[in-house]
Amino acid sequence: MASVVLSEPEKLYIVHGVQEDLRVDGRGCEDYRCAEVETDVVSNTSGSARVKLGHTDILVGVKAEMGTPKLEKPDEGYLEFFVDWLVY
Repeated sequence: MASVVLSEPEKLYIVHGVQEDLRVDGRGCEDYRCAEVETDVVSNTSGSARVKLGHTDILVGVKAEMGTPKLEKPDEGYLEFFVDWLVY
């Protein structure tokens, strides 16, 4: 895991925020954002979900199909996957 180096002012900012029960966006330390989860939102997939958390909106779709093993390894299966993503 990469280490994160914080300056002394950044550390102080974090400590004071915890002490004063305040986050950057105005919420208290124990306040949470409402989460919404929907499933089966994309019709041309084997499965899909949409998750909204604050101003974050994530849409995931999965397609799956059965295939035949490769000739040189008839007793082994394999998994191929591709990832496409778009950030707004």
